[in-house]
Amino acid sequence: MRSSHVLWYGTLLVLCGVLLLGCSEDNGRDEEAELPGGMDPSIEELGLRLLPAGVDLTGLSAEERTRVIQGSYLVNGTAACIDCHNAPSGAYLAGGLEFPLPFADVQGFTTVVARNLTPDAATGLQLREEDFIATMRTGIDLADSTEDNPQRLLVMPWPTYRFMSLQDLKAIFAFLQHVPAVQNDVRKTFTPPFPLPPVPFPAIGDGDPVGDPDNVELGLRIPQFFSSAANDPHFDTFLLQFADAVAQLTPEERAQAGRGSYLVNANAVCNSCHTDGDGDGNFDEGFLPGSVDVNTATYLAGGVNLGVFFGTRFFSRNLTPEPTTGLFLSQEQFFQTLQFGADFRRPGGSLRIPPHFPVSLHYTRDDLQAVYAYLRAIPPIVNAVEIVP
Repeated sequence: MRSSHVLWYGTLLVLCGVLLLGCSEDNGRDEEAELPGGMDPSIEELGLRLLPAGVDLTGLSAEERTRVIQGSYLVNGTAACIDCHNAPSGAYLAGGLEFPLPFADVQGFTTVVARNLTPDAATGLQLREEDFIATMRTGIDLADSTEDNPQRLLVMPWPTYRFMSLQDLKAIFAFLQHVPAVQNDVRKTFTPPFPLPPVPFPAIGDGDPVGDPDNVELGLRIPQFFSSAANDPHFDTFLLQFADAVAQLTPEERAQAGRGSYLVNANAVCNSCHTDGDGDGNFDEGFLPGSVDVNTATYLAGGVNLGVFFGTRFFSRNLTPEPTTGLFLSQEQFFQTLQFGADFRRPGGSLRIPPHFPVSLHYTRDDLQAVYAYLRAIPPIVNAVEIVP
């Protein structure tokens, strides 16, 4: 049995509002929901709202300012870096949060510690832009690697973030260079005593900021890199079903589904808690020593044991569009779930697993619609998940 502490750690890796979804007994209306207060912010407006205190945009060119604000939307919103990199004291992105490891103590400690991402010269992020991009795309841990002993990051969900466009990775880096520096000397993290090398970046491309600014085409390509026929017999079927579903969409729906795939698979780490990768019903803890593949047979079908909260064991929901056991919320109900934590499988109830409360709006309305469109396009999987009272 895994300890509740390890399972608590698992829930901290739930970086995505999409992970909140429940299933409805009634399809309800497909009307478009209003954002709180009738607001409908753009990415730029929401990125500005999410800027932490102390970020100074004075003196930046219009292009530089836009890049930093885009980075704010990614770091504070869709990719939710703050969930793991804010210090236990609350210091913004100063690191220090510990994640327990499930294997034996060989170096005097058994935890991975979130790094300080602020630009503090002594204790913060000391990577160049090209090093940062290499870290995000291959998982290489430049702080602990040597030529003879290359290491990859153990807990950081780089297998998801590696699919971000080059433009978005540069925006994140630019944003991190402008947050307030915090001196917080995070202790050395656990390093495996054996080589655990980084994974080469797949040939998916950098994205096209001019021809494809919303990363629609990039998003539609990501599922091709989930796995390989050699170790996943369901892979070819999954790809065929997804391609067939996309082919039946209107151009507008296709664009939404592609953007949604980009958000779900390159930003939000939804797969971490909603895919039972090894089929044991337990959270896979973010460690990927053998591969970075996605189990397409259980992709986003839920059923992962997230631990005990308030004396009750909770399981992640089935997000696939399977009509009896999966996600069949209307778009309006989907918005209410993401914005307010509404749990439509428990009328009048709310989602109760951290970080599902308090719910805050960190996605634009267009991006919420895109995520919904993508979840409607993925292959349905029958998986009845226990819904607690």
